[in-house]
Amino acid sequence: MSTPPHDPGSALAIRSHYRQSQSRAARLRLLVDTGQELTQLRPSAMRQRALQRACAFMAMDQGLLLEWSATQAPRATAEHGNSERLAALYGLARVSTLHPEWLPQTDASLPQVLRIPLPGADGQPFGVLLLANSVALTGPDREDMESLQLLATLLAAHLENHRLLEALQARERTMSELVHRLFTAQEDERKRVAYDLHDGLAQTQAGLHQRLQGFAGRCPTLPQPLQSELQAILNLAQACVGEGRQLIGGLRPGVLDDFGLFKAIDKEADRLRDAGIEVFWQQQSSARLPGACEIALFRIAQEGINNMLKHAHANRALLSLQLTDGQASLSLQDNGRGFAPDTPLPGGDNHHLGLAAMQERASLLGGELSWHNVPEGGTRLRARVPLPTAEETR
Repeated sequence: MSTPPHDPGSALAIRSHYRQSQSRAARLRLLVDTGQELTQLRPSAMRQRALQRACAFMAMDQGLLLEWSATQAPRATAEHGNSERLAALYGLARVSTLHPEWLPQTDASLPQVLRIPLPGADGQPFGVLLLANSVALTGPDREDMESLQLLATLLAAHLENHRLLEALQARERTMSELVHRLFTAQEDERKRVAYDLHDGLAQTQAGLHQRLQGFAGRCPTLPQPLQSELQAILNLAQACVGEGRQLIGGLRPGVLDDFGLFKAIDKEADRLRDAGIEVFWQQQSSARLPGACEIALFRIAQEGINNMLKHAHANRALLSLQLTDGQASLSLQDNGRGFAPDTPLPGGDNHHLGLAAMQERASLLGGELSWHNVPEGGTRLRARVPLPTAEETR
């Protein structure tokens, strides 16, 4: 059997195809491996790894990543190689194009430089990868340049996503701080108004009621119509005193300061009892909690009881307050008609605003609030907040 004649042209073509396939595989590995790594690294390590991979891909021994903003001059965020040689690259930072550029240099220490811009979401570069070598090299081909530009675009996307995340987190922290200050100012104002009412209007109402009672006791027997009118005035004065005390208790319940959260919530539940709703305590704890926890959980319970009275149309309420596993848990459940959180309620947006306020109160203490309809009908509201450790309370 005769062997086919050797064809040098075919061998060269096969070798060329083999080298091309190796180059494409290397480009693919560069992008895939880098993309996987960037999702797992912090921004500083992300920058360094991308720069090192770019240098290794181009077989270049010097690399510099510069970034800038509208208010900041270009600054180095990652380096690879000799710092003294890299200092010569700072003058190449600003770019006006988003395409890679191969820049022959007159500096003998760095004969050639590859400049690859990092594109921002607005279409303007906010950084640049500068790759250089101490020995002259052949310039990269078009596919290598495209691969490096994809690498730079991938890095830029991750950096911008991280910047957006940091900005969002900073805004959330600011918002939480503002809400905390708002709640604190609200509690301070409620306390002030409660004290003013107690020392002013409430005392006047109580004095008026006592004077009327004294007058009625000394008054001679009156005709029936006048006696009925006097009794109506006495009843009205007594009702004003009761409403004033209830208003003061809602603004700043003295029982919360004096006896703790359980007694304060149970006192607030008297509004349910007065409305004909049976109240049952499943679990209870009389332990005192830190002031911030007591205030937050009391306001959550107060709003939950308001919702029961306004929207639930219930005749039975189950309450629970317990301390377990380093956290306080408050639960309010009724057997009313329930609700779907995404649908409008008769109370309008104020109801959902109340839920949002309760959720924010729990969140500010590092806790959570949940509510859902229960199978037997009605709604269960549950708030959990962590309790500070002994070291944190010192």
